[in-house]
Parts: sequence; structure tokens; C-alpha cells
Amino acid sequence: MQQSESSNSLKTSSTGVAIENVSVEELTVWVRRAAEGSREHQKRIYELLGSRIYRVIRKIVGPSNADDVMQDFVIQLFAKLNQFRFESSLETWAHRMAVNQSLQYLRKTNREEQRVRKLANTTVMIDEPSGQAKADDAEVLRLAMEQISGEQRALLHMKEVEGLGYDAIAGVLGIPEGTVGSRLNKARKELRTSLLQLGWEA
Repeated sequence: MQQSESSNSLKTSSTGVAIENVSVEELTVWVRRAAEGSREHQKRIYELLGSRIYRVIRKIVGPSNADDVMQDFVIQLFAKLNQFRFESSLETWAHRMAVNQSLQYLRKTNREEQRVRKLANTTVMIDEPSGQAKADDAEVLRLAMEQISGEQRALLHMKEVEGLGYDAIAGVLGIPEGTVGSRLNKARKELRTSLLQLGWEA
């Protein structure tokens, strides 16, 4: 995918400013100005959200597709920013958009299904010397994560890596908070099944 001028201009290094350190009043101004097309304020919002959103997208669609989805996300973010009404946090709103866009990408391309078929025929044996154990386990985990669904990867990433609570995850995925626990349990079971199929020893 050819990079747009918008996404190119926003691929900057992060300032390290945490969204929690920006006041609601200041963020309101940033959102309004960014929605009006201010490059400076678009850059500020990207620097607040970009790295975390990219990690989520990468976890769902995989490293080879993450840049394309991220570019599309940036375009959609600023195209729809005027629809943000502060009914939830900006981070949750953007997070939800990124997850939905990532899942739509997987459904559209059917790449996830193709990866599952390919990996289903892969046999991974963990019998290397102990010095390789960590690297081997990480590779098996990566392969197993690719075999579960994009939504399940998103759930596990948000809970185990990002450390989000059930309420935040529910807000991102647009599901009842009570549903988050059951879906997480199912995701963990599916991941364990995939690990065992790939030769992982409990």
C-alpha cells in the first residue's frame, strides 16, 4: 500500500507525553483543532496514541500487515475525529476503532484463515538444548497466537500485555462487561489447545 501524505507526516518519534498528563480542556482543544485539519494538533494526538495503537494492531493482524492497517487507521482517525463527543476516553474510542478496523481487515483478506490452514500442518518439536528453551517457547507462543482468532488475540493482548481492566476492554470491543470474562476464558483455552497441538509441554 502506498503511504498517504497524511500518514507519512504523522510517522514521527513519540514525545513520551502520557495521555493521563493532558488535561480534558487541553485535549478538547487538540481534538477540535485536529478535526479542523491542524497538522500540529494531529501530530500531538498521534504521539499520544500512536505507539499503543500500533501494538494492538500488530498483535491482531501480524507484523507483515500492521503498517498498512496503521496507515488506514490514521486516515480514519482524523476523518472521524469530529464525531468524537468525549462520551468515553479518547484512548478507548481510538482503541475501539483500531480493533474494529483490524478485524475487518482480517475478514476482508481472509489472511487469518490462510495462516491457520498453513500452521495446522506445521509440527513444532520442543527438543532443543536448554539454552534455546526461551527462544523456542517464544516462537511456539507466536505460532499459537496466530492460530486463534483476531478478536481473541486482541482480548489477550489488552488484558495480559496492556493490563486493561474488564470495563476498559468492554468499552473497546463494544460488548457487555460481563461478557469479557467468558470470552477471555475461551481465548485462553483456545490458546492452550493451539500450544499443545504445536508440541508445547505443560
